[in-house]
Amino acid sequence: MSTVAVIDRFAPSPTGYLHVGGARTALFNWLLARRTGGKFLLRIEDTDLARSTEQAMLQLLEDLRWLGLQWDNAELVFQSKRLDLYNRIIDDLIARGLAYKAYESNEEMDAMRKEAEKAKRQFVYRRGPVPAEEAARFEAAGRVPVVRFIMPVKECRFTDEVLGEIVLPSDEADHFVIRKSDGMPTYHFAVVVDDAEMQITHVLRGQEHTKNTFRHIAIQEALGYPRPAYAHVTTIQNPDGSKMGKRDRDKAVRQRAQEWLKANKKSPVELAALAKLGEDRLAAWLADSKKQLDIPEQSAVMHVIGLSSGDLPEILVHDFRKNGYLPEALMNFLALLGWSPGGDRERMSMDEMVQFFALDRVGKSNPKFDRTKLLSFNTEAAAAAPIERLVRAFRDYLSVNPESPLNGADDATLARLLQMKKGFRLLREVDEASRFLFTADDQIVYAPDAIEKVLKKQNGLSVLTELRPILAGVASWTAASLDGAVKDYAERTGLGLGKIAQPLRVAVSGTTISPPIFESLEMLGRDRTLARIDRCVTENG
Repeated sequence: MSTVAVIDRFAPSPTGYLHVGGARTALFNWLLARRTGGKFLLRIEDTDLARSTEQAMLQLLEDLRWLGLQWDNAELVFQSKRLDLYNRIIDDLIARGLAYKAYESNEEMDAMRKEAEKAKRQFVYRRGPVPAEEAARFEAAGRVPVVRFIMPVKECRFTDEVLGEIVLPSDEADHFVIRKSDGMPTYHFAVVVDDAEMQITHVLRGQEHTKNTFRHIAIQEALGYPRPAYAHVTTIQNPDGSKMGKRDRDKAVRQRAQEWLKANKKSPVELAALAKLGEDRLAAWLADSKKQLDIPEQSAVMHVIGLSSGDLPEILVHDFRKNGYLPEALMNFLALLGWSPGGDRERMSMDEMVQFFALDRVGKSNPKFDRTKLLSFNTEAAAAAPIERLVRAFRDYLSVNPESPLNGADDATLARLLQMKKGFRLLREVDEASRFLFTADDQIVYAPDAIEKVLKKQNGLSVLTELRPILAGVASWTAASLDGAVKDYAERTGLGLGKIAQPLRVAVSGTTISPPIFESLEMLGRDRTLARIDRCVTENG
């Protein structure tokens, strides 16, 4: 491993939440920089004016902070604020005959592509600049040109730090766009200028950019820029081998929405009204799997059809945070998707990952995202974490789940709930299992299957009726005293403890799942416990 200090970067586009694949790319860059005592820089590539938003940018920053991937540049680099620099360099390329203005319309470009497709040949644009008088005529007609860079027609090759030698045949070299008709630079141009300006030594990015590297090398050579080392990491896949993408989440919402429409005999128009979305927008989404709702639109539909975030496949970093994963467990898991520390190591702290990280141990095959394994990582990390760390994590989880009544609990109460629910996999499980403790007594909803199975078939109502005065007479309302009173009742009646504890759970929580029942009753208090038993017997008797 080289001891040369690496300067690398993570350069997301602020067009939505951070994808977990992007988080892994950021992690690899962060580890490499920390391993060599270098710098991990952050750049915001916001040249897509139609899709880039400040809200998405702020969410990206929050996601990176939550993951623990702090960047080293005091001031962020925004491409949208560097247009003067880009234009000055582009104008120089035009003056040197290395770039030119092109005036084709979208329709003309589509026709050229279709012609190449019909002839069964790859479409390569190399038309060159039009005469000055023709350019003047186009501009007088209102055509706004793009600027294309003249890529030299020659074989090009580079050595990828992960994939090895990559070759581009000369017949694939084209004249590609470096400035769009809206005046913004393309990715291919801005990324080269920015990497040189930021003195980037290593570029680690997704494998989908591998062939783009040839265009970037051509611009570097034209501008006299040094070439950074390139490493392209493979794509994370679902267990079935499909690409793990944001469409997975949208697909799950659409499938449940279609099931909801059929089961409730509702029309798309009615669903659109309930979700407060445009009728045409919702109908088009339901009919076309290529169309996607944005996150707020998905949330609106989910609220109507009874789908929670926990029912969806986690794709975005925010999904994992909202479901209650520990960021250190997620980082540990992601690091192993395509990288091996050697020695059969798996469970590692961030410091240990820094110690072992090296590009020559990054693999060439596409890793599979195994959620079962991730849950195991999270379960073990939570079990090993000190209570202070879990409380901080729980507080953070609640900050992105404002609907939870546990937001009103103090840290001591959260610590107690965490200890009562030892062995949990996700913080969401602690939250959902404990919400009844913070719900008004008259707002408890009894699950139909719990009523039928526990209260009626297992004679739970009679147990509650007999147990009520016993609990009312317990001198000290503690878990130990309640446990003793119930065990005495069980011995006298010959009932198993489960036949008594389950009706109690249903009475106080509405379901058959709760933290340890006697500790739950202690937290709930005498008066609230007895009131809930009375209501349960009255309403279900």
